[in-house]
Amino acid sequence: MIAVGVVLLLEVATSPVQVVDDGCPSGAEVELALASMLTFSGASPASRDVAKLARRADQLHIELADPDGVVIAERTLEGSASCAELGRMAAIVIASWESDVHPEFVRKQAEIARRVERAPPPAPPAPAAPAPPAAAYDVAAGVTFGQADTLAAGASIGGAWFPRGVGLGLWVLGAGDTERTIAVGTHEARWRRWTASLELARRWGRDAFVIDAHGGLMLGWLATQGVDYAQNRSDSAVSLGGTAGIRMAWWTWRHAAVWVDLRGFYFPRPDSVYGSGAAATVDETPVPSWGGIASLGVALGRAPLSR
Repeated sequence: MIAVGVVLLLEVATSPVQVVDDGCPSGAEVELALASMLTFSGASPASRDVAKLARRADQLHIELADPDGVVIAERTLEGSASCAELGRMAAIVIASWESDVHPEFVRKQAEIARRVERAPPPAPPAPAAPAPPAAAYDVAAGVTFGQADTLAAGASIGGAWFPRGVGLGLWVLGAGDTERTIAVGTHEARWRRWTASLELARRWGRDAFVIDAHGGLMLGWLATQGVDYAQNRSDSAVSLGGTAGIRMAWWTWRHAAVWVDLRGFYFPRPDSVYGSGAAATVDETPVPSWGGIASLGVALGRAPLSR
């Protein structure tokens, strides 16, 4: 222990700089490190420069002054490391200053200065998750041409909503035809059917072109009225059926599209028109329970794909 202390005192005594500290790191540790880094190329100087170490929160301030008190250099290091590590870092800084301002101080050739370990660079931020696709919706209106025994024109209005722009969505649609004439025995009657449907739809889209395959429940309201009876009476009935079809739309504008729709429908419960014939007979004619509708119109809303 005595031999070690003697060696330590000798090495500190040959330190080219006097280090004044406030506890962490200690001046003795820094002077010992300096003695191992610098040698004198000639005679030792009569007086030594003074390095002052001041620990401030998470910083270590180093100031080097000559024997007359003139400041040679100063620097502030990040001070979150251990005292021993801070002492080594301070010695490296002071040795660099001393070798620059004093030609008689020479850095030892065998010295391999360890670099201050740096915290690894922060990981690059994770790529932002792509924004969820915006919902697509539209309100569509158009003219219809329905075939159910005879051809009749009409109109339709409806709406569509697709939460992800494409894929699965919902349709609601209301439509109606102009009156048709149907023979009931030796007389005639007029009839028309208003419909409302709630449908599931599957949408595919590419650029401005979109295809919707749709199908679901259809509610029909049938209204009839006699034409050439002595007493023309009217009646109505409600039926539940189904419908399916396909719609093609071209979103030629950001918020508007032209579309064509082809669909079929079927009402499983038959409806009939009744009329009083001669000799108190009752005539009956079934109303067509199935048919097809072709529609053409314009839709306004949000396009299913970015444009």
